Amino acid sequence: MQLIMSTDGLPRAERFDGWLDHMSQLVVPVRFRSDNPTDFHGRIEAMDLGAVQISSHVLAHCDAFRTSRLIRRSDPEIFYLLCNQGGPIGLTQDRRHITLGRYDMALYHTSRPYHVGTARGQVNHAVLVSLPGNLLPFAGHALERSVASVLSGAHGIGALVARFLTSLTSVTGSYSSADLGRLDVTLTDMVTMLLGHHLDAVLPRETMRTTLLLRIHAHIRQNLGDYQLSPAAIAAAHGISLRTLHRLFASENTTVAGWIRRQRLERCRRDLVGPAAERRPIHSTATRWGFSDAAVFTRAFRAAYGMSPREYQARQAPPRSTDDRPAHDSRAAGPEPSSGKRKKGSSP
Repeated sequence: MQLIMSTDGLPRAERFDGWLDHMSQLVVPVRFRSDNPTDFHGRIEAMDLGAVQISSHVLAHCDAFRTSRLIRRSDPEIFYLLCNQGGPIGLTQDRRHITLGRYDMALYHTSRPYHVGTARGQVNHAVLVSLPGNLLPFAGHALERSVASVLSGAHGIGALVARFLTSLTSVTGSYSSADLGRLDVTLTDMVTMLLGHHLDAVLPRETMRTTLLLRIHAHIRQNLGDYQLSPAAIAAAHGISLRTLHRLFASENTTVAGWIRRQRLERCRRDLVGPAAERRPIHSTATRWGFSDAAVFTRAFRAAYGMSPREYQARQAPPRSTDDRPAHDSRAAGPEPSSGKRKKGSSP
């Protein structure tokens, strides 16, 4: 976890304004309000897993509002999973209001107005997972049923997810690039599992379909590097007909081949900007995730991201610092300018 923002070093009278200045520049703009700004305390730490971001928020009582006006200004279409680690937290979205107890979780979306309020008179702690909606294998109407619903972290699947999030944000130490990639996939699968469990409860007629689709998605993610991964092989592995398999994916407004290709491309995109990217040839990254033909991979990557893999890698590379200048360069090295980049998903 990396420190993103803390009010500790600011004078008490400037802490809330400093917090507002930071929050106003986030990827997802929100409006904050505090009943006692002179006694405000806030701290955010975050971890970038790739497609998924996870952040830990410790702060005094405040209210966060995402309004229609802010949505029109910027909307990355992100889903948030909020896991409460302390006192009660209120969440309102789509005319639903819920209160989360300790280790309770809830899903909400950046595309519609919401209000999140923490408990008064105490320091509050929450863990936030942000992930693009296209990583969740559910149709829109199913996800609507999950928004602003209490997902209990007291037992079963919910307890497993809540404990995992607590451990991930509290354990000290560093992770390798490969570790972060695996955590990205693992956390996405766990959130999917949690939502699938919830949907099975509220949509009993879809229980078998939802469970089967989750199993198929997990199977595909585990075998992305296998050139033999195909609709026929997937159907055979799950004891269903090819027609049934295609019907399952059609209900999610995609195809089997399209879903596999999107997963492979996302894994390649993530690896292209990892710390080891410069030491791994691009064709090796493509091969690792199931692309046997370099030209096919390049065309698919350009179609998905608007540029070639090499261009994408070059754009994502960090700027060269003054420390990287050759030894014979006698120019004075000034302070390296701030890039201004901030972690995604660090706003409640």
